[in-house]
Amino acid sequence: MFAAKPQLMKLVNEGLIRSALLARGEASNADLVLDTGLSQTTVKQALAEMLAAGLIKEGGKRASSGGRRASAWVLDPAAWSSLAMVVESDRLVWARADALGSVSERGAGPVLSEPLRDALSLAAELKASAAAGGTRCALAVGLPGAVKDGRIITGDLIESWAGVDLRASFAEATGLPIVVESDLNAIALGYARARGSGGGEPGSLAYIQFGGGACLGSGLVFGDRIFRGASSFSGELGYLPMGNGLVLDEVIGEDATDGTYAEAIASALAAVNCVVNPSLLALGGRGFRFALRGEIAGLFEAAVDAEVRPELAFVENADRHYLAGLTGLAAEELFPSIHLVERRQRA
Repeated sequence: MFAAKPQLMKLVNEGLIRSALLARGEASNADLVLDTGLSQTTVKQALAEMLAAGLIKEGGKRASSGGRRASAWVLDPAAWSSLAMVVESDRLVWARADALGSVSERGAGPVLSEPLRDALSLAAELKASAAAGGTRCALAVGLPGAVKDGRIITGDLIESWAGVDLRASFAEATGLPIVVESDLNAIALGYARARGSGGGEPGSLAYIQFGGGACLGSGLVFGDRIFRGASSFSGELGYLPMGNGLVLDEVIGEDATDGTYAEAIASALAAVNCVVNPSLLALGGRGFRFALRGEIAGLFEAAVDAEVRPELAFVENADRHYLAGLTGLAAEELFPSIHLVERRQRA
């Protein structure tokens, strides 16, 4: 039996309606009852509250076979903004998306002094620009490495940022709700959602990134949710044992032959499939040898039976998926998804 407070149920109901409107673009009360499973009364009340809050607007009238034409509802694109920032050792990339997830502004520039200092300054500028428009907003920051509790725990910036509460730092600089996430988790989420919006149903996805003769790790998404692991260390495939006392990063270094590289990648993919068995494995990154995609795919197909083999994809430019994943996380920080869990009575 479910038990929930009225405010919690309000968040649940509005979240269901928001998701349905994002999926449909425009929906009538009857559509929303069908999509959400809520009663007509609950949908009508939630829509009235969302309209009063400026989250939705009337989109038009539906054709009628007789009687009064039904109203159609849409999310108001100006209702809120999702800000995204990619922080790397040598560059900053940022984007602003509206309530529909459409990117309205985007920019990039080099790091001029120190990455964190420049990023905090840019975050304050982005907040001021968004605030001038009078919309609610949140900021999601992507970092090159594993992130736990708002702190970076692996990656290029660990030496200078170890122990720094980055979520608190960005919150202090902007006064906004803040998400701090691993780059690969954000890319995986953005890529999974792009496939879903195109009619694909990945279900589960692992995005694996390579650079500088190494596997930089992977992002895992299951059911539209990032899987981080117990210690936010999931997906660190560079440490995957490959035999003879070697790990993956030691086998696929820049001096590795193409044959050795392809065999190691295919073996690593087969190992990932044994543990996770996602419906899609996506590979990319500036250091990935895309010229070997055919050879890697062939070796992978030979190693994994077709009945349990995931689809294989290669992503040559992940920046747009990175920003899309971050803007989505920012929107969720403004409107958290609530998952109801059934509380069972003890015998």
